[in-house]
Amino acid sequence: MTEAGLRLFSGSLDSLSSAGLLQKALKRQVDMGILPFVPTERTLTPKGKPYFADLPAMHFSISHSGQQWVCLFASQPVGIDIEQPRRCREEAIARRFFHPLEQAWLAKHPQAFFPIWTAKESYVKWSGCGIDSQFSQFSVIDEHGALCQGDGYQFIPFVTKKGTPGTMCLSASLSERYQTYELD
Repeated sequence: MTEAGLRLFSGSLDSLSSAGLLQKALKRQVDMGILPFVPTERTLTPKGKPYFADLPAMHFSISHSGQQWVCLFASQPVGIDIEQPRRCREEAIARRFFHPLEQAWLAKHPQAFFPIWTAKESYVKWSGCGIDSQFSQFSVIDEHGALCQGDGYQFIPFVTKKGTPGTMCLSASLSERYQTYELD
């Protein structure tokens, strides 16, 4: 790759599939001179994190909610998650997937459900461990509800241009600045 910066692509699943949007984002980066070619050998780590075997120095993470789709690219591990706030069984989900500290914060601050969820999902995408039995064993917030900055990673909350909130989990050495590109 010729550029180490963060690149956030967004699009709509109305006209293209997630795979189609990913291809469009990859082609755009080739056209901009960021990537040398469109990688095609997509594979998975043993825990299920996707990567391109023919361009292993490029890291990416995809998320979608409703019809909105985002993909984050960088030269180091990244994770991203977006969630359109909606009614769901928040208490039941929190009991199963949230750390006790997160559950306690959520009991006092019900609006914190989606920010906590997107941070947790972005972290497991960054780390490559996925949602497993350890998902409730770690907390992404401190006792004051602030997002934790861990050893080797940082959280960056953001909102898409269409208003959907999300969280990025970035390798600590990556800058918080990122370029955004619309695929619609």
